[in-house]
Amino acid sequence: MDIKYYSPDQLKPYEKNPRKNLNVDKVADSLKEFGFQQPIVVDKDMVVIVGHTRLEASKKLKLDKVPVIIADISPKKAKAYRIADNRLNQDSSWDFHLLNTEFGDLLDNHYDLSHLGFDEKEIEKIVAFEPKFESNNDIIEEINMDSIEAPTSQVRMVQLFLSSETEPMFKQMCEALQQRYGTSNLTDTVYKAVEDAYHNS
Repeated sequence: MDIKYYSPDQLKPYEKNPRKNLNVDKVADSLKEFGFQQPIVVDKDMVVIVGHTRLEASKKLKLDKVPVIIADISPKKAKAYRIADNRLNQDSSWDFHLLNTEFGDLLDNHYDLSHLGFDEKEIEKIVAFEPKFESNNDIIEEINMDSIEAPTSQVRMVQLFLSSETEPMFKQMCEALQQRYGTSNLTDTVYKAVEDAYHNS
């Protein structure tokens, strides 16, 4: 793979590019954070086949040079590749349990998730994603995970401490604490327990 470097102004956007709604700002942020990890692909006339958004983001960042691959393919295949590349990206989906775990690892290392291309509400919903356990849990069922307004603290607490083995004891302890403090949800119960422990320490 022969990668060369050109000025963004030397590359020509494809005038009939059918892919719209380019996320230029998000891609520009990604380039600033991670650098150019995927070259722009052009034909022999320097017309972009793949990488229109990266090109626009490069111009926005006023980059002097960008990595480029000149594809040795026919105009017919270039046209087909341009469409196929955009279409195949649409077939991707997320395993939200694994994505949640990856987000958690990044947060544990104090990484700013805003560089990943998700907006604030998307990040909140993913971080609050309900893990799957072998048995039903009343505490989890109290939380509407389809709503981005779901209390993140409640779900994170369940994720951190609950498994199918520890669930019965955890639930029993929570019910006892709710009776003790007169609370009705996990967040208030945990707050009261921590407050009580702090004042009695």
